[in-house]
Amino acid sequence: MKWSFTVVVAVLLFAGCSTRDKYDVVNYYGVPEQDSVLTSIVAYIFTAPPYTSMNDRFKPEHRSYYLLQTPRFSIDKYFVSEDGTHYFHVIRPGPKVDEKRGVGGHFKMNQSYRLTDFREVFVTPLLTEEEVKKRGGFLFDEMVKGTVEPYLKMKMYVQWPNEISVYDTVSYQWRLKVEKFN
Repeated sequence: MKWSFTVVVAVLLFAGCSTRDKYDVVNYYGVPEQDSVLTSIVAYIFTAPPYTSMNDRFKPEHRSYYLLQTPRFSIDKYFVSEDGTHYFHVIRPGPKVDEKRGVGGHFKMNQSYRLTDFREVFVTPLLTEEEVKKRGGFLFDEMVKGTVEPYLKMKMYVQWPNEISVYDTVSYQWRLKVEKFN
């Protein structure tokens, strides 16, 4: 009887561990830290505060603006690789209440929890939240595995990058490819 109880407990523990989502942000951060990381990501993927240039959006005095925006965003997927690269898939608001976009990318984090080497890898088209999670989740998994490149051409899944845009890692914005207009 004692042996069968041990087996049942072991099976339940194993089953509980195996169903845990490896891309859940709670594997890495508690709620306050999640909010802080999300606020930092939002500063990169959202517009600058009113009367502020995009170049000045990272100044400390603007953090409160991005903190106020975070309830409109959510971290859908998150993963930290062995080399310290933080991968994210964030759901952001669209122009209409029932429209959302997914943004996937990666960054490094320094000792003072500041993001470095930030890069957006993909942005989905405007979709329902359910579709953003489905399509963005697929792209996120491929991004973490390092195999996302072929899928970035699928217009049903990816709005940016596209044949005329590229992510600028200096300004942290999508830009038109200059060679397309020369």
